Amino acid sequence: MDPNHCRCLIKIFFIFFFFSLPYHFVSAKDIDYNEEVVKSRLQQIDPNFVLPKYNKVVKGYIKGYVLRNRSRTEEIIGRTLLYFHIFEKYIKESGLPEELKYLPIVESALNPKAISHAGAVGLWQFMPETAVEQGLKITAYADERCDPHKSTKAAIKYLKYHYEKYNDWALTLAAYNGGGGRVNRAIKRARSKNFWKLRRYLPKETRNYVPAFISVLYLMEYYKEHELEPSYPNLDLQITETVKIFDFVSFYRIAQVTALPLDMIEALNPSYERGFIPADREGNYVCLPKRVMQAFKDYLQMPISEELENHPINFQPVFMRSPADESFFESRYKMQRYKTDEKASVELMAKKLKCTKHQLLAWNQLDSLSIEEGEQIVFYEPREISRFSPVVKIDAFSTLPLKSTDPDLRSDRMIQPTSKQTYFKGKYLYFIPKEKMKLTEIAANFPGISTADLAELNNCKINKSFKAGKVLKIKRL
Repeated sequence: MDPNHCRCLIKIFFIFFFFSLPYHFVSAKDIDYNEEVVKSRLQQIDPNFVLPKYNKVVKGYIKGYVLRNRSRTEEIIGRTLLYFHIFEKYIKESGLPEELKYLPIVESALNPKAISHAGAVGLWQFMPETAVEQGLKITAYADERCDPHKSTKAAIKYLKYHYEKYNDWALTLAAYNGGGGRVNRAIKRARSKNFWKLRRYLPKETRNYVPAFISVLYLMEYYKEHELEPSYPNLDLQITETVKIFDFVSFYRIAQVTALPLDMIEALNPSYERGFIPADREGNYVCLPKRVMQAFKDYLQMPISEELENHPINFQPVFMRSPADESFFESRYKMQRYKTDEKASVELMAKKLKCTKHQLLAWNQLDSLSIEEGEQIVFYEPREISRFSPVVKIDAFSTLPLKSTDPDLRSDRMIQPTSKQTYFKGKYLYFIPKEKMKLTEIAANFPGISTADLAELNNCKINKSFKAGKVLKIKRL
């Protein structure tokens, strides 16, 4: 969607070649494709957003979703539970059409870590230049193109800019993909602002972008008619809460406080590159399962004590668990039933039961957006909400297992000093040598802390020696 660069090989592969794979991937029962029925269904889709025209390109994409790549399609539909409520929130706030929530399916198949060969990244596939123009930050520590909240707000801003320019959603989508310059040239050559008339003057990928979007509109409306069964993620990934924080915190500390496995924390927070959330004056989002979010909030609200024995840190070990081990996560939830006393919309019922409408639709396999009086609705709740409290007394530190030797991960890792000459005060860990020591010798006592780090923190040279009793800062907490 960069205005100066066409989407490159990976996008072309994804939305064109990917859906043109041979038929031998399909079982016999899946090959049934009634073209007249598909055309009829397309005519039922609201044409006020984008005219749902049926042609050979649209046909190819639809067949790719419902016939040739069914298992992948079921995964994509399953991931809508993770992201659609986020998209809808910001789209509604902006006053734009709700259909825009389908665009990331075309762009990234709802993969927040998707990367194209051209360098486009994230759910909305921003190129670096465009991302920065729309206010997203790309650093060594975080890539906000991967942040579901920040990237969605940036994408809506960019889409709104193009719509105000063209007042036509088909042209807006084309400009999102290929850039406004290409669309302007196509308009000039075709002497028309009708997408279907100027389409042949656009690059191939942009020319096929609107047809790809139409196929997604069809898919999300009629996937059940093609016997596609969504592959939903586990409940810990579905039932989440997001908060904004402003200070540094590492994934390891979050794992200590919440007892979550590191791979789940990473999956829910895809924009952070080095295993921690950096400090940011504008704030960064942290997403966690709702059942443990209160424990994290408790931790954030606790003041840092000057006394070690009152320092609020949970020292249980950080563990890794296979994402395939679903039973562990499912056992943390209980299924509830609610009998409605009057007819209600799914959206209002979701608010009442404190879940999203997409969760309610999925959990109950509902085909309608309204719920009849007396109907029993299934929903899930955590068996318990985890809380966090400070450890009363700590005699020793334990070292956390690391997934990487990257020195940037040291910042929030528990260390294991060789003596009792350490204490916490404010936001730092301090060390008092009992005898004269070189900075290199002090660093050797603290795994993961380099001599250069200590020199910078204490504003001294690397070859500096310190007398007994001198107080040194070791690390920021």
